[in-house]
This record gives sequence, C-alpha cells and structure tokens, in this order.
Amino acid sequence: MQLLKWTTDLELGLEQIDNQHKSLINIINELNIGIEYGQPNSVMIPIVEKIQDYANTHFKVEEEIFDNYSYPDRADHEADHATFIDSIKYIHKQCEIIEEPMSTRIRDFLLGWLCNHIRTKDKEYKRFIDKCSVR
Repeated sequence: MQLLKWTTDLELGLEQIDNQHKSLINIINELNIGIEYGQPNSVMIPIVEKIQDYANTHFKVEEEIFDNYSYPDRADHEADHATFIDSIKYIHKQCEIIEEPMSTRIRDFLLGWLCNHIRTKDKEYKRFIDKCSVR
C-alpha cells in the first residue's frame, strides 16, 4: 500500500530537486510494502543501498546549488547531509548483523527526514535563492 503521495507542501519549485524528492517518496513507499509483507533485513539491504545512492546524488546537487548562490547556511545544511549519510551507513550495517526487522525504523527515519529536513531546511535555501533571483 502506498503510504505517501507527492504534495505541493513538499514542492520547492526546482525541478531536479523535486524529482529527487519524489524518488525518496517512492523509496519510502517501497519500504512500507516491505513492512506490510514482513520482509527480512536481507530484502531491506538493497533498499537501503538505494537510499545511499539517492543521498549521494541528491546532496551533491544541492551542494552545487549552494555553491552557485553562496548560500550562507551551507555548513549547517551540509552537516545535516553528513548526519543522514552516517545514519544510513549505520542502518545498513544493522541490517547485515541483526535479525530484528529494520524496515519500520528505516521508514520512520526517512519520514522524519521528509518532515524535518525537506519541509524546513530545503525550503529555507529555496527562499534564499528566490531572494537572490529578485535582485
């Protein structure tokens, strides 16, 4: 069952970023299906790797935007990115070594990221870009 749908409150108005955020929603929905079917961690590992690939690509694109606009809160935003990557590495390792299903924890982590980072931090840099574009 689909847990999330793309909504305008997630939209930044930057096509590449919005498309990447949509792919994160698809990954969360994929995790939710795994939860519904009680999939073991061995099935979750490729999904976690997909999250790692997403993060590496997405964060690189955002950081290029920060360069282009000399975003003043860049260091704080990139620290969030580093924390996310470290968390996903830890989750990946846990999926390999423990038997307790990790899918719910992974999904909840990503939902928190979606709500706390994308809806706040990403919107902040978009407001900054918009101000720069008006000048």
